[in-house]
Amino acid sequence: MLLSDEANCCDVYSVVPIVGPGAVGKTSLAQHIYNEEAISSKFDIKMWVWVCQEFDVLKLSRKLAEEAMESPCDFADMNQMHRVITDRLKGKRFLLVLDDVWDEGRDRWASLQVPLKCAARGSKIVVTTRSTKVAKMMALKMHQLGYLSDTNCWSVCQDAALRGRDPSIINDCLISIGKSVAARCKGLPLAANAVGHVLSSAIDRNHWEAVEQSDLWNSEVVEQTLPALLVSYNSLQKHLKRCFSYCSLFPKGYLFRKDKLVRLWLAQGFVEADREHHAEDIACRYVMHDLYHELAEYVSAKEYSRIEEYTFGNLVENARHVSLAPNEDHSNEIIQFYKLQTEYMKESQFPGLRTLLVVQKDELKDDGNTLYIKFPNCMFKLLGSLRALDLSNTNMELLPHSVGELIHLRYLSLENTKIKCLPESISALFKLHSMNLKCCNNLSELPKGIRFLTNLRHLELPSMDDWKMCMPCGIGELINLQTIHVIKVGSDSDSCGISDLVNLNKLRGELCISGIENVTSTQITPEASIKNKGELRKLILHWSCIDSMFSDEATSVLDSLQPHPDLEELTIRGFSGVRFPLWLGNQYMLSLSILELKDCQNCKELPSLGRLPCLKHLSIKSLTSIKHVRRMISGHDETNCSDYKSCTSRAFPTLETLKFADMDSWELWDEVEATDFPCLQHLTIMRCSKLSGLPNLQALQNLRIKTCENLLELPSFPSLQCIKIEGFWSVSQVLQLPIFSHIETLELSCHKKLVSVKKIQNPLLYSLRLKQKGLLHKVSRCQMLPFQNRFVQDSQRTWTFLRCAGRILECSCNFIAFTDLTFGQTNVHPSEVVTCEDVSFHTGQPEDRWACIL
Repeated sequence: MLLSDEANCCDVYSVVPIVGPGAVGKTSLAQHIYNEEAISSKFDIKMWVWVCQEFDVLKLSRKLAEEAMESPCDFADMNQMHRVITDRLKGKRFLLVLDDVWDEGRDRWASLQVPLKCAARGSKIVVTTRSTKVAKMMALKMHQLGYLSDTNCWSVCQDAALRGRDPSIINDCLISIGKSVAARCKGLPLAANAVGHVLSSAIDRNHWEAVEQSDLWNSEVVEQTLPALLVSYNSLQKHLKRCFSYCSLFPKGYLFRKDKLVRLWLAQGFVEADREHHAEDIACRYVMHDLYHELAEYVSAKEYSRIEEYTFGNLVENARHVSLAPNEDHSNEIIQFYKLQTEYMKESQFPGLRTLLVVQKDELKDDGNTLYIKFPNCMFKLLGSLRALDLSNTNMELLPHSVGELIHLRYLSLENTKIKCLPESISALFKLHSMNLKCCNNLSELPKGIRFLTNLRHLELPSMDDWKMCMPCGIGELINLQTIHVIKVGSDSDSCGISDLVNLNKLRGELCISGIENVTSTQITPEASIKNKGELRKLILHWSCIDSMFSDEATSVLDSLQPHPDLEELTIRGFSGVRFPLWLGNQYMLSLSILELKDCQNCKELPSLGRLPCLKHLSIKSLTSIKHVRRMISGHDETNCSDYKSCTSRAFPTLETLKFADMDSWELWDEVEATDFPCLQHLTIMRCSKLSGLPNLQALQNLRIKTCENLLELPSFPSLQCIKIEGFWSVSQVLQLPIFSHIETLELSCHKKLVSVKKIQNPLLYSLRLKQKGLLHKVSRCQMLPFQNRFVQDSQRTWTFLRCAGRILECSCNFIAFTDLTFGQTNVHPSEVVTCEDVSFHTGQPEDRWACIL
């Protein structure tokens, strides 16, 4: 059904519903076909959108836009999102999975389809649903997924029990017991897989019989699959049961963030580290299956309470863990903690509350989705047993001083709030191990007493681009810190200094050191260096003000900031020295895969990066003193290479993407040899006004050139498939180069009025995009496309007549007319021509038979 070109919607795509009961494997089947190579190779774009019971067209359109663009979408307007989706999908064949659809409304389904109709014929939508009515609404044919036979159920169960071990360890006696257990799974693979994992813990008769004879099989619970899952849950160790139950505080479909969930577990004491692993490394990012979620609610009913209305009427009296998770109907209400205090939070009723979370299922997209809360200053005095407090994504501006009463608090999250400062009383929270202040862009300073939080392991702060706060001295006393993404070095004695790095040897993941202009080389002792921070994977070195430091001193400081050789990502930003350190330009950085050099305006020469063995992505931006880019391999590198022949044969052996931008003085790029850049696929050159030529890069597939007025000579690039040219005064000279004889995609975006597209002789051109601020002057004499050599221009608008054997994807001029399109002999169809607001489409017939598409 997916490999056929059959279409049942607007002659573009067809819908393939997978229908079956819960836990029968609909999503698993969809995942399998989604990742199948034979399927993937047929489609240009793949998208996956989880729907569930709430079919909100606006939210689903946003998710669809994000899947199509592979990046976050901040648009709140439906038309904008439709435009994004249309631009991405036009002329392309897509595969879209809509997982877990319940809604039977035809109007909402029709609205979601609107931006999909511009795609290429043969596109497919796979829908998973429990409802036959939903499937019939969407398509005439469906794939019915039924229950497994007892034999196949045993096969699933046995595979989970073996875990890759030799099947012979399960003897005939165990097989008999196992088949009996599998039959109780009622043909549901989710249940069979869960019970199989229970059996795997001990391959012996006593254990298997105990599972078979468990009273839990007769439990009267919500769904028929839950008894099997309950057997699985009952086999868990005590601390894992607690971790599982805790998930009931979050609504169905909630996308768990590994770091957040694990830190909440740690706050409750559910997880402990061992000698070999950090406790933080236990879990993975996942979404919980609906039936597992129902199980979590069932087993946690006595201690856990999730409130989806703000009346607090359904609050379990002896609850230890409470979450406020507003549904769509209550998202605009104010959370009245006053009412919570007076009615339910009396000290006699809730002396042992351990968790209070404000939870939102979807991440916030704009300020309009912020939750509003009100609570009395003394409220925290009644919650003295709290271990975890999360007030993220609310309008909070001030945290009450009484927060210092929460002496057992281990987890505090104020992410994406409007808080301006933290009370000094927070320094009394000695047991705090995680504090999340991400996206708190109004926060001006951290409390001076933060140095006393010596058990703090994770301190998440606003990103460097949003940095407005002062960081006090004493951060170095937080010797257990694993996470602190930004350290801002100040210029006075009350501010954080580079010496604070001395004892922070447990740092992991990402670190940005900002304000390096306030550091002198004499301050960086071996103990204060970052060379011994072996668990850092990403490092940003940021000079906030390049005019405040002498270039020689900046060079010495950067020499002293040599990172550990296991570092994978490095950014050097605002460096005011004249040369880069030797440690950056040799093979010392064995693991470095991503490197960005930005705003280093005094450097006159690039470092010798060509020998870095793992470098895949290189970005060089605003190095305004660079005039000449060479091979970036020094003679020292070649002399010290053990295999001289291999060393001199190629530079940048693993580089895949290369970007140059805002290089105002750059004139020449040469000395590149034929064997260099063997893996380079993507090259971007932006705003390099003096550059006049590029080397011949044999492997290059995608080239983007923007606002490079003198770059009028390009080599042939034998592997090039796509070229985008933007911001030229005139591209007529460029377009006559041999490079255009074999590319598949050409996009021109020119900001000046005069653009001449002519003499492109290319039988392979698959798509042509023309974007211009103003009138397109002419498109003519492109003989092998071919375009007919006729055009008429009047004082109002440009008329261009052409004959085409390819696909015109977009033309952002005001008016264009297509004539003599021989549809029977070419691959152009009216539905594949997406153009401007006023378009005449002529088929070369007499005037009375012309067709017009608007």
